Amino acid sequence: MRIALTVWNGRIAPVFDVTGTARLVEHDGVSIVEDQTVALPQGSGMISRIDTLLGLSIDVLICGAISRPVHRMIAASGIRVHSFVSGEADEVLEALLAGKLEEKPFCMPGCGMGKNGQGCGRGAGNRSRGRNRGFFSGKKEV
Repeated sequence: MRIALTVWNGRIAPVFDVTGTARLVEHDGVSIVEDQTVALPQGSGMISRIDTLLGLSIDVLICGAISRPVHRMIAASGIRVHSFVSGEADEVLEALLAGKLEEKPFCMPGCGMGKNGQGCGRGAGNRSRGRNRGFFSGKKEV
């Protein structure tokens, strides 16, 4: 499995749309066989950024906040997206590999474990306030 984690100062970068680097990790099911940092294109639009991820044969993307259209484009290309994640990159990677990434310590502030157990990602938290009223479809995007 090839995993890309958007990083900034050793942590998951807070916003995918503007992050400049990703940590690329390949895990063979037993151990990490590759671990490198790659640059993501800046100023050339999201399509080139998505093309870069596709060119790296990414299976999973772990990132902080991400705009919904970009999230959908990446997911439609076959990459599984774990968004609205925060924390130290090493700890987040370890949690993913252990199947514990959806736990509250890795959710961005405001994306807590809502009453529906939504965890990280869109739809978590209070869905009835603010300008995003009606934004949540009731289905969790992964």
